Order: sequence, then C-alpha cells, then structure tokens
Amino acid sequence: MGVNSIMGGGLSRFIRRREASAAALIICLLAAFFLSFLTISAMAGTETGEFCPTCVDWTNVEGWLAKEEAYERAQQSSQQAGQLNGQASNPAVTAKVAPPQKGYAMPELFTSPASIKSDQVILDVRSMPDYLSGHIPGSRSLYWKDLQRNGILDQAQAKGAFGRAGVNESDRLLVYGDSGEGAAFVFWALCCLGHKNVSLLDGGTDAIHDAGVDLITNAPSPMPSNYTVHIVPWLLVTPDNLGSMLALSDVRIVDARDFSEYGRNRINKSLCLSPDKIYEDFRIKDAGTLVDLFGRRLEKSGTAIVYGTPQAYSLFYSLRIMGYNASLLEGDWWKETKWAVCNVR
Repeated sequence: MGVNSIMGGGLSRFIRRREASAAALIICLLAAFFLSFLTISAMAGTETGEFCPTCVDWTNVEGWLAKEEAYERAQQSSQQAGQLNGQASNPAVTAKVAPPQKGYAMPELFTSPASIKSDQVILDVRSMPDYLSGHIPGSRSLYWKDLQRNGILDQAQAKGAFGRAGVNESDRLLVYGDSGEGAAFVFWALCCLGHKNVSLLDGGTDAIHDAGVDLITNAPSPMPSNYTVHIVPWLLVTPDNLGSMLALSDVRIVDARDFSEYGRNRINKSLCLSPDKIYEDFRIKDAGTLVDLFGRRLEKSGTAIVYGTPQAYSLFYSLRIMGYNASLLEGDWWKETKWAVCNVR
C-alpha cells in the first residue's frame, strides 16, 4: 500500500503538471491569436496582412491615412534601430567606413558642389535679382519661367530663352536653382526638347552655401546662339495621347501631390508618391532608399506617367536618375477628363 500510495501521489502530481502545461500552452496560443488579430487589423491592406501604402480605403480615408502615417513611422523606426544595432556591434568600423551604397542608375544626372566639371555650362534658373545677389562663377542666368507661357512649357519661348543664354544643343549642361521646382522643371524641359547631356546640382543654392563656394555678383553677357530643339513626344502627356498611353498594359500613373490633394481628386488607378518621401532638405535621398521606394510601387520595364505639377518635375527627375522611363503631364487639365476621380461631394 505504501508503494501504491507513493506511486499514486507521483502519478497525480505528474497529471497535474501535464494539465498545467496544457493550460499554459492554450493561454500562449490564445495570446498569439489575439496579437495576430491586432497586427492584421493594424496592417490591413493586402492579402499578406502587410499594410499597403498604395491601396487607399476610400470608404474611410481618414482611418487609412492614420494607418499610412503609422506605417511610415514604423518603417523609419525599423531603419533607425537597424542603424543603431550596426553601430553598437562595431562602432569603430562604422565610424571610419561608411556602409556601401548602391549607386544611382544614371549618376551622370547628379552633380554635387564638389563634382562640378570645368566643361559644364552652368545655368542659374533663379530670377535675375537672385542671380545678381550671388551666383556660381561662370554661371549664366536663365529664369525658368521664361520657358513657359501660362505656366506651361512653350517650345518657342524655351528656344528663345536658351538662345539668349548662349546655350548650344551640344553643350554639357548643369542646372541649379533654389529650393523651388524651377531647376527640376528646366531639367524636364531640356529632356523634352531633346537635349542629351543635362545634370542637376543636388541641393541647389543651399548646397553651394554649405560647401563654402565663393559666389560672385557680376553679370556676364554670353554670345547668343541659335538653339535648336528636337521634341521627344513621349516625354509629354497631352489631351491627345493620354487615352492611348493609359491603354498600355505597362503604364503606371503616379501623383506627385501630397496625400490630402490626392484624396480629393486624382486620375483613376494612380498612386500617391509625394516628393517629401524622395527628398530631404531639398537633397535627393540615397540610391538605396529610392530602390526600395520605387521598387515596391513600379515596374522598371514599364512607363510611369507623373502628374501634379509643379511637384511632378522633381518626381520626374528622381525616376530618371534611378533609370525609370517617365513621362510627364503638365497642368491640371486632366481633372476635366473621363479618367478623373473626385471624392469631394
């Protein structure tokens, strides 16, 4: 009996332990289930449960926007945590050796103050008063609005402006301006007019000041030229070709305005990609960031139609420097087409 009693007591304790373990396992499974449920609710948007930054919930735009902001913050926090972990693991190496960065697909479109070449014709696209207040030595004044008529690129106006600035179609051009959209507009205009060799000064006048470049105030008078243009039709979306371009299977439509404007009205099936995600302090972000940003949204083999001027000019430049085919729609005439979607009642 004593042995049976001891064995019975041991068996009873064993059963109780098994029951306790089973209960703990059930609690853990329930906790995991509810955590998974909360995560799926917070990150809803795709079949995988991951939040989709381009799948707008038009039945609850405010709620979707809140999730979009949370998603962006989570992405930034994850990147910062990864950077901190890397620094903590090997601070001496991190301090001395910068992590390798994947370069821009078309680095010839990018110029920093330290990489300005002597054979580049430099165009300052700010207003004349700004130009006279201080500009890069040797740069020529070419106000970006002189290329427009009613806020839109005008071929005859542009031809005359480049001619007065002494620009030849064979020149290797470097364009710079202030923190506005002027330099990016001139870059796109030159591409559209068929100029083959154009680069932007990253950061514009702010970068020049930060680099300590000595500016001058004289106003040189270049010899006028007979500038010729060779229009590249597919770089400009017009009312006549919008329909045929949208019919192509490999076309993606990208809205460069901020999300609040995009939420009010947009071209159907477009995605929102505002320049604040691409630029920081008026400087284009590193190539690795852009590879991830564009790669999750666009197919490199297709064509991106960008609209929402003037922000679209900067978006066009960033897509070109990363090797994407991009076309641009100027103005807001698209709002009167059958492809426009309006969410304001």
